[in-house]
Amino acid sequence: MLDEIIRRYIASYNDRDIDAMLACVTDDVVFENISNTGQSMRLDGKALMRQVAEVSGNAFSYRRQRLINIVTGAGKAAAEIEFEGRAAVDLPNGVKAGETVRVRGASFFEFRGPLLCRIADYS
Repeated sequence: MLDEIIRRYIASYNDRDIDAMLACVTDDVVFENISNTGQSMRLDGKALMRQVAEVSGNAFSYRRQRLINIVTGAGKAAAEIEFEGRAAVDLPNGVKAGETVRVRGASFFEFRGPLLCRIADYS
């Protein structure tokens, strides 16, 4: 089922297991993070996604995504997700080290075969 790969991707993110996260995506994956604070980015490819995951994982001493709801169909999925994390360093958006961040957002996924080929996070 399509939602199983999403659940595995999120569990790997929570476990900080970058290899397991990347095992869920295609080599040419497109990852987008669109924030209402203007801190948006787009990554093309698994190698760049790995680099950013390694750096961004160190920005939080604790981080967790929780899947609230998911709808799948026709090779796509939409999910409501809560994020909570404690900043390990001062972040560009003004969050200071030690502060807790809580964000509720939506993520959209596209599949190619059994893998994710596009992930777009909105918060």
